Order: sequence, then structure tokens, then C-alpha cells
Amino acid sequence: MTTFDRLKSLLDLFRLPAGGGSKPKRQVAAVVVRGTGESREMLLITSRDTGRWIVPKGWVERGEDGVEAALRETWEEAGLIGEACSDVPVGYYRYVKHRPRRGNALCEVEVYLVRMIEQKDQWPEKGQRKRKWFPVAAAISLVSEIELKDVIRDAVQLHKAA
Repeated sequence: MTTFDRLKSLLDLFRLPAGGGSKPKRQVAAVVVRGTGESREMLLITSRDTGRWIVPKGWVERGEDGVEAALRETWEEAGLIGEACSDVPVGYYRYVKHRPRRGNALCEVEVYLVRMIEQKDQWPEKGQRKRKWFPVAAAISLVSEIELKDVIRDAVQLHKAA
């Protein structure tokens, strides 16, 4: 991501999406980790549109709570079965989701820490994304959302303490 792209994403947070000052839309994300100590790694997947490195993230579906949605997104987007480290989010961040047909939406994302249990070879979005494990520091450097970087750092500290 270029410096211009980073600046644009920061400025987007100060602009109201089309539709005025409506309440932010709720999404969830999963910071998925495996291993311990110095061998601890974090999962990143590619976005479908630009191929940038992101964490599994998406909308909460009817009847789900945040944890259930984060675990579902982890399966659908990355092919991983995991368990949440807690029923409460480790943090939150906001971003503007660009939706050319429906108008942009301000989203508030609940971030859950997830421990990997099993990695599958086949999953719903396999043909649409790549997945890769990175050392935590490298993963943080590859994520473009600045607020998410801070949440990941906090989440990993919680995981170390657990």
C-alpha cells in the first residue's frame, strides 16, 4: 500500500458516507494465531478486490453473535476451524467500506482473537483468496488499516498472557 493509499484511508474516516450520519454498520474480524512464543504466527488472507493482505472479516448474520460470526468468517474465507479466546472483542476499529453500487458505508469492526484448531484443504472461498501464515510482526506490517494494527498488537499481548 502506497503512502497515498494510507492517507486516503485515514481521510475516509473523516468523511461521511453517502446517506449522511447514519449509525456505523457492524462487522466482525478474526485475528487468528497459532503456535507459542517465538514461533507464534498470525494468519492473513488476500482481499477479493485488490489482493491486499487482510484478516478474515465480514457481516454478522441473523441469529449470530460476534464470536459465531468471526468463527464463520474464519472458516468461509480462510478454511480454518478455530476457537475464540474470549466471548468479548479484543478491540474495535472503523473504516469506510467502498460499495460502488450501494454507496459507501462506515463500518465498526469488532475484533476477536481466535486460536487455530484445524486447517482444511478445501473451503468456500478457496478459489477467491490466498491464505498465508506470517510471524506476528510481519503480519502487522502487511495490514493496511492503522487502527487494526493497534488492535492486533493488543490481541497478541493477550494471547501471550493466556
